[in-house]
Amino acid sequence: MTDQDATHRTTQLSSLAEMAAANSGWWKADALDRRSELELPPRVLHVLDSAGIRTVEDLKAAGPHKLRKLDGIGKLGFEQIVALLRAFDRQANGGET
Repeated sequence: MTDQDATHRTTQLSSLAEMAAANSGWWKADALDRRSELELPPRVLHVLDSAGIRTVEDLKAAGPHKLRKLDGIGKLGFEQIVALLRAFDRQANGGET
């Protein structure tokens, strides 16, 4: 297991957007007006945190069935979670965020 693999397993969901912003051109025109793919709305983060889901690994392990059953995670919230996981995979594999 590489250091990068270990980091991705323990990455806190609440810090993903901050890390993405630090590695991007956040100062460029209109960049601050767009939500990062690596950012979940506070409402979704709160629901996940209440369910004990705090890291990317926790989120992946929860799976779609458990996530859909969480009170407060509707269709939009679920789609945002899926988009975050896809963006995180792209970033982990050297792709654009």
